[in-house]
Amino acid sequence: MSILAGKVALIIGGAGEVGEGVVRQFLTHGATVVVPSRDQYRLEQLREHLGRLCCDRLITFQGGCCTEEGGLDLRNKIEQDVGQLDMVVASIGGWWQGEPLSQVPLRIWNHIMENSLTAHFVAAKTFLPMLADLKDSSYTLLNGGAALYPIPSAGPISVSASAQLMLKDVLSAEYEHSQVRINTLLIKTKVNTRSQPHPKPYWITADEIGLYAVYLASPACDKHGETIIFNERGEIPMMFE
Repeated sequence: MSILAGKVALIIGGAGEVGEGVVRQFLTHGATVVVPSRDQYRLEQLREHLGRLCCDRLITFQGGCCTEEGGLDLRNKIEQDVGQLDMVVASIGGWWQGEPLSQVPLRIWNHIMENSLTAHFVAAKTFLPMLADLKDSSYTLLNGGAALYPIPSAGPISVSASAQLMLKDVLSAEYEHSQVRINTLLIKTKVNTRSQPHPKPYWITADEIGLYAVYLASPACDKHGETIIFNERGEIPMMFE
């Protein structure tokens, strides 16, 4: 039996290139996967890239979920159309590099904070209560190496990513006595994706990230409140090799 058979996973950011690898691995391991996106074309592209894995266990919704209104709308749709939710993977945010931090326009700062930090807060606020009392439920935040060290001319990214780590720490402390396990999977290396122009064999792939996310969501994992740093390939648990 597949390790996630009968489980329902919400992959926020699943229509992105890293998210695609996460979606593929959750489907491969038996989960029903819900993917929201404001862009219907990206959802159609996701189905195309998944190919034969694109089955009735993939449920897509057009609409945002990183505002309170959008998140509640998606939550209602899941409750009405799917009926349950067992796990969430939040692959939210993107990359930005431009001016030194002291020269970053306020509008850019606010935009990055909204997309990379506030969106994580809204998603957790919306969906963690659905998981709190469910056995073997999990909530995994994806983060990047900018959370651990300053990157010149990408200051807002480093600040928001670092704050996202504290967001996980606070949430895991507040949910310590509930059923849900909350962890961060921090990708410290570059990622090989479909559009990467110069892939390197030692970079991790989106599917390897997805495989570790499956492990964190599986009953085999007992981690809670941890930041798991993914430095390079070859760090996937033996049971998934």
